[in-house]
Amino acid sequence: MTDYNSYLNDSINKITSSLDDSGTRPILFIGSGISRRYINAPDWENLLKKLIELNPNMNMPIGYYTQQTNNDYPEIANVLIEEYQKYAWVNKNENIFPESLYEGKQNKDIFLKYKISEYLNTLDENFEINAHNYQDELNSLKQLNPHAIITTNYDRLLDKLFPNFKVIVGQQVIRKKDSTSIGHILKIHGSTDELDEIIISKKDYDFFSTKQKYLTAKLLTYFMEHPIFFIGYSINDQNIKNILSDISEIVSENSNQIVDNIWFIEWQEDSISNNFAPPIDKTIDLGDGKSIRINYILLNSFEKVYEALYQPSLVELSELRDLQENVYNIVKSKTVSNLEVDMVSIQQMNTIEKIEEFIGINNQIPVGKHRGTFIGLATITDPEQFLSRFPLNLSEVAEKLGYGYWYGANMLIKKIEEDRGVDLKATNNIYHVDMGGPKQSHHRYSGAMVELLQLVKEEKEYTLNLE
Repeated sequence: MTDYNSYLNDSINKITSSLDDSGTRPILFIGSGISRRYINAPDWENLLKKLIELNPNMNMPIGYYTQQTNNDYPEIANVLIEEYQKYAWVNKNENIFPESLYEGKQNKDIFLKYKISEYLNTLDENFEINAHNYQDELNSLKQLNPHAIITTNYDRLLDKLFPNFKVIVGQQVIRKKDSTSIGHILKIHGSTDELDEIIISKKDYDFFSTKQKYLTAKLLTYFMEHPIFFIGYSINDQNIKNILSDISEIVSENSNQIVDNIWFIEWQEDSISNNFAPPIDKTIDLGDGKSIRINYILLNSFEKVYEALYQPSLVELSELRDLQENVYNIVKSKTVSNLEVDMVSIQQMNTIEKIEEFIGINNQIPVGKHRGTFIGLATITDPEQFLSRFPLNLSEVAEKLGYGYWYGANMLIKKIEEDRGVDLKATNNIYHVDMGGPKQSHHRYSGAMVELLQLVKEEKEYTLNLE
């Protein structure tokens, strides 16, 4: 039986391997559990409870309203909207709310949303990493360089942890052309900085539901190209289920197949016994007969996961974002045909490596512990020999096989393991080499791997050469 330490180490290794194979940066979905952990923010029920306490005209506890609405939190918010509007107007001369909120153009829910913002902002203001109970975790988290962060939280914790990321709020996530480019925080349920965009009531959720298909379409590229990590959510969170339901049929051919690039990270307050080995994946019931099977990690501290998600960046992500935006603007410009350009130079920039060299990025491939690795009967000591014999990452292997994304090739490697009991990525062989160090995988693949996987894809007979 596997102990917990082995379980966690295996899971962490799988994360680093997944990041390396994808050739991309992760997407982080951040839920209320993260704000609860680091700024003591409430979950949804406790937020409603706090709002009831902050309104002196409301005398009944949260239990009364859960009974009245059959535990429907958006419906409770509807009740609070009415109560807060009445409270605001009865006490208009008390300066409890800003004068601007009483203007006729404002919706009646503005008073409740203002109070939500006011309360969460006090928690944000008291946040300080130094001397925080989870200082080490927070320092590891803020060093991450994800492609993007998506959150249903309203507060500004992520804004503070990732100051170089641009924040896009609410409907602008759908409308802005650059919302899926690198270096953004997408607040899909609104923000304390933009009260009108906060999603809290039944009306808000109904409106959000009508727009969700557009949001899902916008996020689909993330789910196809990047490793996705859900952190700080309940596995039963309906918001997450709705998103997974929309993309499940596209990212997975059948519900029994693990979606390799999606991870659910669940935190447990109680310490975890080393004699306990949690499951490595979970099947989430999405309703209407649909389900999805994804990677799963149960933990008591996020630090190891944050460390595994760290990817060193040769340039600031904000600079990459600006570069991406500028290139996009040049390409779409109506005046591009009038630009004086060096066509020879442009035509020569036909690979990622040449573009990196042109803009001054010196991309060094790590060699790690494998300077003298036995592959077949030969010993390779020169890093350039490694790269010439194993020139491909998994995304490039997948492309040669006709797949749009890396995990198409990864599924074929898994099929070999299922059929023959051999994990080609676990060892160095004629198909694969890990050029990374003990804590960071760097998988490279040979032309022989492409030929082998092509046979597997076509369901033809194949022979493994593992000498």
